[in-house]
Amino acid sequence: MFDIYTPTDLTFQDYLVICQTSRTLVDGFDLKDRCRLLAALAPEVVADYAAVNPAWTARTFTAAAFVDEWLGPAHLGIESTVTHHQLGAPYFKSVTPEAIVVEWQQLAGHAKRMAGEDFASPLCKVGAISEGKSWMEHTFIKVDGRWKISVVRPTIHYRVGSLKKTRGEEEE
Repeated sequence: MFDIYTPTDLTFQDYLVICQTSRTLVDGFDLKDRCRLLAALAPEVVADYAAVNPAWTARTFTAAAFVDEWLGPAHLGIESTVTHHQLGAPYFKSVTPEAIVVEWQQLAGHAKRMAGEDFASPLCKVGAISEGKSWMEHTFIKVDGRWKISVVRPTIHYRVGSLKKTRGEEEE
């Protein structure tokens, strides 16, 4: 039998901060916006994408190094790659005064813009696409009295299309 966890000490204000901070993080990914990403992150961040790609095992970064990595050419910094991350309903897995763990329903869309197109245009044609249906777990800690994301851990449910092709890589 599954027992639904219901936090008893989560304030509405904390709920709003959690929602706003997570949205700021995914918007930062999609807009490739360093300032948004840094605003959402704790000074130290664990990124564990092993359930999406086994080669991307859990690694600990400073916030700045995390942003450099994820907005760099190994991930979202590829000029022809465009993404859209959508967060669905949150499920609060744990709430304590020290940490809040939330699992979101997530749709992560990735596309490779076609060569010769104006990459700055939202009407730019795309070729390869990949959409991942997943759960995204964020762990929040208090930093100077504000909740910030200290762990990012997606778990893939299923994927449509080719993530490698959206990154300009060939299939294995």
